[in-house]
Amino acid sequence: MKNILVPTDFSIAAENAAHYAINFAKAQKSNIILCNAYKVPSESPIAAQVAWPLIEEVDLEIESDSSLNELVHKLDNEKLTVANNYCPQITFESEKGEVCQVVKEFVTRKNIDLVVMGMAGAGQLVQWALGSNSKEMIDKADFPVLYVPYVAKYKSIKTIAFSTNLSIDDLEPLQYLCKMATNLDAEIVVYHITSYELEQIERVEGRNLAYYNDVIKKLAYDNIRFENIWHSDIDEGFRWIRNNKEIDLVAMVHRQHSLLDKLLNGSYAHKLSRFTEIPLLIFQPSEKKYSYEKA
Repeated sequence: MKNILVPTDFSIAAENAAHYAINFAKAQKSNIILCNAYKVPSESPIAAQVAWPLIEEVDLEIESDSSLNELVHKLDNEKLTVANNYCPQITFESEKGEVCQVVKEFVTRKNIDLVVMGMAGAGQLVQWALGSNSKEMIDKADFPVLYVPYVAKYKSIKTIAFSTNLSIDDLEPLQYLCKMATNLDAEIVVYHITSYELEQIERVEGRNLAYYNDVIKKLAYDNIRFENIWHSDIDEGFRWIRNNKEIDLVAMVHRQHSLLDKLLNGSYAHKLSRFTEIPLLIFQPSEKKYSYEKA
């Protein structure tokens, strides 16, 4: 993993994600690129209805760069306090535009392997450090994104949970995850939430065997195991994963009407997201090859 992109709006949640990212980058021997997407008020659809002060675009870019430079100094102090011989290079760029589009362009132009963003809970709503654009990114991003809760503090990642519905499309995300886990010396536990009735159907359909042959056996990583979580309620099964004190990171593939939709949009998310301290790594369905460039 060579490059990690950290979008920021300079909020507390976004800054916490940046501090998490610098520690993660040291473990992965990666470099950090900070980015801020700024928007010129005069280009807003409601600008004509509001008496905006005359702010030149260059002034917004200078202000953004100044805030990014200040954040770099904070992160420089952070990287010196971590016991690791590797010191990530930290660079930054400001760019005009919507958050989602700016991040996607950076990912392509800078050969980004992972995006790290902040996530916070407030009241009864799931909130993202970068606002509604982050929710849009969950649906449209074709790259892995690590969402860091605002209360999460980095600690050595030794156990990674990957939630599966036995789709053979898990192969590429798991291959990416195995390369990441190698640098962390971490165990990957592939969890499948199922009931005894559903498990019988999966056996008859051959899904269990197909998943083992087409996914698990093809992973070149020894420190990985597969476990069923026996529960008829998928929400309760996922609650068990999130409450497991031994798990340091949860990963999953985002599919429509999937467990992730429940987590982010359902009442369960409203209750849980405010208290979780475990970062969530989200992959998109394997329509592209997940790249993981070695440093």
